[in-house]
Amino acid sequence: MDRQSQRWFRIWVLAGAGLAILLLASSVINYIVSERASALFNTRHEMAREMTALDQLLHVQKPSAASLSGVLEQVVRESNGSLAWAQILDREGVVIARSDAAAAPAFTVDYVASRIRERRPVFAVRDTRAGKVVVEAFAIRLPSYASSASFKTVALKNGPPGMAFVELASFANAGVLAWPVRWTLILGVTTGCALLVALVVLAVRFRAHLSARRVERQIEIAQQVQRGLLPAASSSPRDFKLAAEWRPASNVSGDFYDAFDLREQGAAFVVGDVSGKDVPAAMLASLIQGTAHASDWTRSAVDHNAATEQLNRLLCERASQERFASLFWGYFDARTGLLHYVNCGHCAPLLFRARGQNVLQLSDGGPVLGLLPRARFEQGVERLEQGDLLVLYSDGVIEAANAVGEEFGEARLIAAVESGVHDEPSEIRDRILRSVREFTGSDVLADDQTLLAIRYTGTAVAALDVQAA
Repeated sequence: MDRQSQRWFRIWVLAGAGLAILLLASSVINYIVSERASALFNTRHEMAREMTALDQLLHVQKPSAASLSGVLEQVVRESNGSLAWAQILDREGVVIARSDAAAAPAFTVDYVASRIRERRPVFAVRDTRAGKVVVEAFAIRLPSYASSASFKTVALKNGPPGMAFVELASFANAGVLAWPVRWTLILGVTTGCALLVALVVLAVRFRAHLSARRVERQIEIAQQVQRGLLPAASSSPRDFKLAAEWRPASNVSGDFYDAFDLREQGAAFVVGDVSGKDVPAAMLASLIQGTAHASDWTRSAVDHNAATEQLNRLLCERASQERFASLFWGYFDARTGLLHYVNCGHCAPLLFRARGQNVLQLSDGGPVLGLLPRARFEQGVERLEQGDLLVLYSDGVIEAANAVGEEFGEARLIAAVESGVHDEPSEIRDRILRSVREFTGSDVLADDQTLLAIRYTGTAVAALDVQAA
């Protein structure tokens, strides 16, 4: 995904997150508004019931003007704490009866009269020290026995005689929402939260995806670099026929090999295995492979041993303690016909003689690289004759296991070679790999596999012999 696509993706994610937040906020606001409306409705409904009870009480008890306040106090007391106060006002807005905790009138007479004429409710929400209260005015017809002398003037302006209004104040009750409204609110909140969480997860996963893609790209580049460092499949050093196979168990490999001509008459062969199958292992393998090309280790045994010890110290200093490498590197001197090598803890290459049945293991050298900074290494030497076969391999070949855990082993490797030791190197290579696959019963690799079959043709030595003659 290019940068512009990433930018648009982020924009759409942010826009979606904004919509999710708006949906969530809208649901919460609707919930609060609905809850308050429900609380107000319930409170006014209860006050209407209290007003009905008060009206009935006035007509049943027929209290005097002096005892009317006591009646209101009784109504407040019997409301079990839901009513804050009650009071009756005349046409001038004068309180003619009230309960103990009554406050100042909340409405003017004119306002009450106009709302009643319009058949509209008269209520308001007020803050008091005891909490929020809903104050509502109700028109009431006082009992016929109540004379104007005892109640002064109780008729509302422009209202029928005997009419007054009662002001009830009730503490706001918690709203009980209907289930359809509740489900709507729950659905809105849940949807908003789910959408927001989904977008957050998507954004996080997208960042992880980009990081993974960058890692994959880095691995692809490392694999390309690693493959680019390997010699061409069709190339062979002078006086040799080489057939090689490099099979990583994952995208990158800790195995590596090389074969190249020397400036002097001869050739060099390198095979190694770095612990691990990740990018750091591949980088360390490339470092060792580059060192094999750059250093002058092919001039003499002293130089060869010194270069090995220097490489070992370098890995001990620069690589982590979990990283170490096995290495076999040798060079063939065409002038003498000698193969000089140092084996640093690697699987011992096998030398099959063209004129004999014995198989030699090239094991001289020292320990693996990167663990012992003061390790010493000694060069080994073997003479090559025309037709000799050299087989170099990594542990992924001989340690390949079958279903019961049995390893392929060196003996089966030797048997696969000896079944056609004079065949072409490519045929020997393919036969070994085929034997490994048949033994394990699978093409899936548990470890990297590297295999080189190298035949010495002896043409350079023959040419020198002719010139000497």
